[in-house]
Amino acid sequence: MRSHSDVVIVGGGIVGSSIAYRLASEGSSVTIIERDSIGNHASGFALGLLNPTNETGNIESLNHQSFSMYKELLGPVQEESGVDAQVLTVPHVELALEESEIPELKAEVNRIKAFSEFHSTWLEPADVRKMEPRISEDIYGGVLVEKVIMLDSYNLTLATAQAAESRGVEIVLGEATGIIYEKDRAVGVNLGGDRIDCDAVVLALGPWSGTAGLWAETDIPIVPQKGEIVRVEGLDPPLGIHIHGFTLGSSCSVVQKGDGATWLAATSQDGTGFDVTPSGEALESLSQRGMRMLPELESHQLVLHTACMRPVAPDGDPILGKIPGKDGVFVATGTEGKGILLAPVIGRAIADLVTTGETDIAIAEFGIERFATG
Repeated sequence: MRSHSDVVIVGGGIVGSSIAYRLASEGSSVTIIERDSIGNHASGFALGLLNPTNETGNIESLNHQSFSMYKELLGPVQEESGVDAQVLTVPHVELALEESEIPELKAEVNRIKAFSEFHSTWLEPADVRKMEPRISEDIYGGVLVEKVIMLDSYNLTLATAQAAESRGVEIVLGEATGIIYEKDRAVGVNLGGDRIDCDAVVLALGPWSGTAGLWAETDIPIVPQKGEIVRVEGLDPPLGIHIHGFTLGSSCSVVQKGDGATWLAATSQDGTGFDVTPSGEALESLSQRGMRMLPELESHQLVLHTACMRPVAPDGDPILGKIPGKDGVFVATGTEGKGILLAPVIGRAIADLVTTGETDIAIAEFGIERFATG
């Protein structure tokens, strides 16, 4: 283990690994400290959908910037690491499962068309079923978005981390226990009985970011949100599109991924703490939602049921930037279910801040200062 790095990143998920990759690409020496293993939590169990068109609001611009970055990064990261991220380019169809959804979904077509990298059209029920005859007959149409990206989130996280290693990043398995300061300037990180000296520290601990706030002497208001995904046997012939819809009071994605399994995703449950035990309720709910859109799923056997914790801030947006009052301490967390999509743009923004003190990525509104009171 190195005794000194320019930057120490605490957390080896997709966000921490992406920041490390960017910093190393710009010549910084970097150490990642990961308590468990790379991609062992939300980064490794996410659906892996890259679709920046499915969310509006404050985060929309970052979503699209990050999607564009992925087009340039996916090839090099897989080549440098030797890890196949199982990248598929597929059409996305947002189904209208109730007649009342038609006006809102038709309006989405014009919104999505405003983005030059996507083509979107409204499909009548017969058009939807022409694309995929196994979709339920009980639908009212759908919005087609061409060429979104689906990949394996665990393989992507592993590929990013190993590509970072190929550029000189050191990954240390162990538990960080605090930041070492000289006055209010970060000069190192405690690691059990050892320490790593550094010039900057990035806290990318996902749902554990609240605890890391104690090291930075500030409140990082992150709580864990439980998310569950079900995988069942693949369809034959394979399902060649990503289907999404709102049914039974919640949303559901159905997609057949590079591993051959059909994924049903995902639940969102607050107030469970750090419980990652897959629940029978989630299995039943996801199964019913999936079968509402694709009835054939009823005959497909369960392959795997996973649960993980996502980091969620009070307003649902990420927390990105410098920790006020501390020199050389930065935070990148609160990505909720968007960590995979946002990783490249966060990687660049935080790397910019660490190395130059500023970035042209529009993250000012996501600073931790927005939660200050008084």
